[in-house]
Amino acid sequence: MIIRWICEKCNKKWIYPIEKCVYCKGPVTKQKGTQMRVVGITKVTIPSPMHPIIPYNILLLQDEFGNRLPKKTMKDYKIGDIYIEKKAESNNAVAIVKIKYDIYEAIKEAIELLKDVKFSSNEKILIKPSIIVSAYAYQAVNVNPNMLDALIAVLFEYGIAKENILVAEQALIGSNVIDAASKAGITEVCKKRGITFADISNGPFEEVESDGYKFNIYKEALHRKIINVPIMKTNFQLGISGALENLTRLVDEKTQREMYYKGIDTTLPKLADLLHDVFTIADATNGMQGQGPLALGEPAFLNLILASKNAAALDSIFCDIRMMDIPVHVKAASKEIDVKSIEVVGSEVDALKYPIKTANPKETPHPDIKAISSKSCPACLNLMYNLTSRLVGLRGDEIYVLTGSQFDKSALEGKQRIVAVGDCAIKRMEELKIDKIAKISENLDEVEQLVLLKKLLTREGTPKITPVDKVKSKMMKLISKVVL
Repeated sequence: MIIRWICEKCNKKWIYPIEKCVYCKGPVTKQKGTQMRVVGITKVTIPSPMHPIIPYNILLLQDEFGNRLPKKTMKDYKIGDIYIEKKAESNNAVAIVKIKYDIYEAIKEAIELLKDVKFSSNEKILIKPSIIVSAYAYQAVNVNPNMLDALIAVLFEYGIAKENILVAEQALIGSNVIDAASKAGITEVCKKRGITFADISNGPFEEVESDGYKFNIYKEALHRKIINVPIMKTNFQLGISGALENLTRLVDEKTQREMYYKGIDTTLPKLADLLHDVFTIADATNGMQGQGPLALGEPAFLNLILASKNAAALDSIFCDIRMMDIPVHVKAASKEIDVKSIEVVGSEVDALKYPIKTANPKETPHPDIKAISSKSCPACLNLMYNLTSRLVGLRGDEIYVLTGSQFDKSALEGKQRIVAVGDCAIKRMEELKIDKIAKISENLDEVEQLVLLKKLLTREGTPKITPVDKVKSKMMKLISKVVL
């Protein structure tokens, strides 16, 4: 499809959206061309960083209105050929649409390319965006507010009343989702559209069993059609934060902790099997690369929308186009289906392929603090990230922070200065009968946590919190209350 914005009075034309004509101030309408023909071809045989796979063709397409648009493809065409965007034939297909200035049209196109994706006007919808910590939209930590706004507009066009739409999320354990949604611009979108925003952590939850494992799932998720809206990011623990990972915050805090403690690679696929009526429309408008999923990562500017009824298939295709290894939890959820067998419609996988920066599982925000990460729960991840980032600027001798439960004694070999951060690692250490390692518990006062990590960074041995530290902690709390 080729879109142009046309002035109704003077017939001036733009390739990007405008509200009114800049020349005559007249109203502007959207012109959509759907009948495309190849009018030019350039074959490229020299690779470049963002186009490493060769040879490929750049087609010049022209629609029934005479509008033209370049299109990259790995297929061969001839001048005069009709260019047709094939629609999906299988239920597990993944649609990939490159955004051409208009997120709204990209979402609509992605939905229309898939098989049997329908929304009835009386349907109740739960939109589950990814909003994990307080961060600005440009940081690509949380879902793009423009993405959510466009999705709601598409649902309105399908005739779904705003009363039947609920936007719900919970932040990482230890963060506040209302603060995160406000800073990210999500609450402003919900207010503008008249949509209720709910904090999932407040429940209610309903216990459901899958393959011998019990999940306390957000009740609304069991009685509404779920539109899963992840932001596609690298994740230094899981490989990627995508469609599957976004589903973990549909369960309560206790269940999340248990899922990670027992092994997220095993428990997450079981949760995905329980949630049958899920449609994923993934935000890769920016996306994140590098040391995600928090603010240590950087925007990737992917400029894509991905959609599928199969969350594992979507995550697999995302990894394929970004030339990343498919994570264990995604392979398990996809039942080991070969990524090459997944049907893709819209843009071609090979035409989009180029590598992004992947995450280093050993890095933290602090250059002298290295991670021994074993897929820790959101609470431990949040605690580790907050503590290490607050000590940036204070140099010391190299130490290791141990988080999560998926480790054995061999993971600690050759490392002299280790501190276990969070209850998951401490509990696992007790199981392994490891007692000569410093510990920072989640129950420890926030100031005392920071003081202890600071001592570990700057001193030899295994320091402890002293009575003086406790007095300082109480004084800092008192001062902060007075200031507020």
